[in-house]
Amino acid sequence: MHLTELQLRDWSKIDVRFYTDDASDLTCLTILVIKYVGVYRWGSEGYPDAVYMRAMAKAGLDAFEPWCVIYDLSELSYAWGNNINIIFPNVGIEPPPVPVAVVLGPNCEPGMPHLYSLLATDEYVDRGEFVYFRRLDFAWKYVNARFADSEKKL
Repeated sequence: MHLTELQLRDWSKIDVRFYTDDASDLTCLTILVIKYVGVYRWGSEGYPDAVYMRAMAKAGLDAFEPWCVIYDLSELSYAWGNNINIIFPNVGIEPPPVPVAVVLGPNCEPGMPHLYSLLATDEYVDRGEFVYFRRLDFAWKYVNARFADSEKKL
């Protein structure tokens, strides 16, 4: 029998990076930023990109166990594709297990036509499960406030 090695990295050229603030303790991470950098392929050709991005996000969520997550698409080019929403593995659960925000950039925002109202503001658009921002600092303040509110309820 001959085995063929599989590499998740072969699925996509998109880079997935993980960040937090300098004050965070890696053993008790409050906010994890999952940043996607690169070009998401058009339409159904982007499915491998979505699968790779989701797998890497899940790995980061499992490894760092954050209390809040920000998906940063500010350096992602995205025009259209049916599977983009699968890159957010902890969204779609009611309620999401942690506070979540999504940061959009100029190269992906036009591909998300349901967000036209974001074009009129620099703050945010709340679409229920997803709260979209143009700026990371606004997203950070949002998830941090949501986390603080949840702590008060405990």
